Amino acid sequence: MKYKFALFSVIIWTLLILAGCLNNKSEELSVDLSDIPHMNIGSEMPRLLYANDNITVIQGTFGVIVYNMQNSLVTNRISYEHMKSYDISMMLASVSQDGTTIYIGNIDRPFSNEILYTHQYDINSRVIKETKEQSSGVFITNTVETPGHNEQYDKYFDLQYLTSDKIVELNNSFIYLRSLDWNIKNLQIVICQYEDGESKVFDVFK
Repeated sequence: MKYKFALFSVIIWTLLILAGCLNNKSEELSVDLSDIPHMNIGSEMPRLLYANDNITVIQGTFGVIVYNMQNSLVTNRISYEHMKSYDISMMLASVSQDGTTIYIGNIDRPFSNEILYTHQYDINSRVIKETKEQSSGVFITNTVETPGHNEQYDKYFDLQYLTSDKIVELNNSFIYLRSLDWNIKNLQIVICQYEDGESKVFDVFK
C-alpha cells in the first residue's frame, strides 16, 4: 500500500512539473551567423545595450548578440526572424543591470497591463521564455554628441570609421562600436583608455 501511495505521489509531481513547463514556454536559441556576411548595417549604427569587462550586448539589423571579449567570440544571438515565432515583429530589447538577462518586447504592439517586456532570455543558458513579470530595472548606456561634432570624445575616435553615439564607461576607459563601412561583417568593438587614448579592438564577426 505504501509503495502504491509513493508511486501515485511521484506521478502527481511529474504531471505538475510538466504542466508548469507547458505554461512557461521556453526554448534554447542556437548561434547561427551564416547570414552576417551578406548583411548591411542599415539606416543606423548598431547600438550597445550593455557592456562590462567581459561581455557586450549589441542590437542591430542582426537582432541582438552577446560578444565575449575574453574569448573573442559571439556566444549568443536572438534574431528578428526567430522572434516572429513569438509574435514579435519589431523587437525591443534591454539588458538587466547585472548583465545576465535580456528583456524582449514588441515595439509594434501596444503594451498590456503596463508589461513592457513579454519575454526574458537567459544569457548563460541561452534559453528564452515568456514572462508576465515586469523587469526590475535595465542597464542604461550613455549617449554622446554625434562623432565628428563632439569636442569631448572626437580626440578618441578615428573619424574614418562609422561610429556609434552610444558608449559604456568602465573604470578608466569606455566602450563603443564602429565599422569601416556599411557591411555588418566589419563591425568592431573598441575599448578606449581615457588616459592615453590607446585602444583595444575586437572584430565582432571575424
